[in-house]
Amino acid sequence: MNALVKKFLHVCITVPNLDQALKFYRDVLGFVSTFETRTDKADGKLLGFEAEEIGLYAHHILTVGADPKHATEINLIEYTNPTTIVGEGPYELMNHVGITRLAFLVEDVRAAFEKIRVYEGVEIVCEPKDIVIRKPDQSVTMTWFSFKDPYGVFITITQPPK
Repeated sequence: MNALVKKFLHVCITVPNLDQALKFYRDVLGFVSTFETRTDKADGKLLGFEAEEIGLYAHHILTVGADPKHATEINLIEYTNPTTIVGEGPYELMNHVGITRLAFLVEDVRAAFEKIRVYEGVEIVCEPKDIVIRKPDQSVTMTWFSFKDPYGVFITITQPPK
């Protein structure tokens, strides 16, 4: 059977200030912007709005050195018309229906933790800990930690298995 979906293309993170969000995702997590969009003529219906046209600013970001043909992008989006709603933030509890967490792979979990934990607005939810993952033919240990970015987006970080 042929798979209908060929690739997970991107995930969108709505933020109240695109430039501030880009500082965190670029300067701390190490993403690079592949292109930027600033428009008052985005297709509102396509993006889930009632209005035909909406305004938005966006940066499409990838990890450094990623091949755009094979990488999953993150689209950081600030809506300008209508404006981004800043209220309770993302889901407070992880058992809501919908996308509730992002997970990133790094080379060194402890180095990533030290860099992320000092960034203003970051909330560390769980410090690095080893988790044993049992598969039918083997068990592997991976070190993970969790945090909320400056906008409350829940992110976990891990490194390849030990």
